[in-house]
Amino acid sequence: MHQNQTDLRPVVSAKDLAMILSAIGAYSHNAEFRDLRDRLQHQAVTWGVFREG
Repeated sequence: MHQNQTDLRPVVSAKDLAMILSAIGAYSHNAEFRDLRDRLQHQAVTWGVFREG
């Protein structure tokens, strides 16, 4: 059975998400990491983990 990427919903704590965002921030010169960081940051704002700005 093949799962679509949108079907995956891992459980990540606010602290874990902050650590992930911090770690991938070091690679923001790479467009793929920058895109991932932006998507995760948007999700973090949506979840109330971070504020926009």
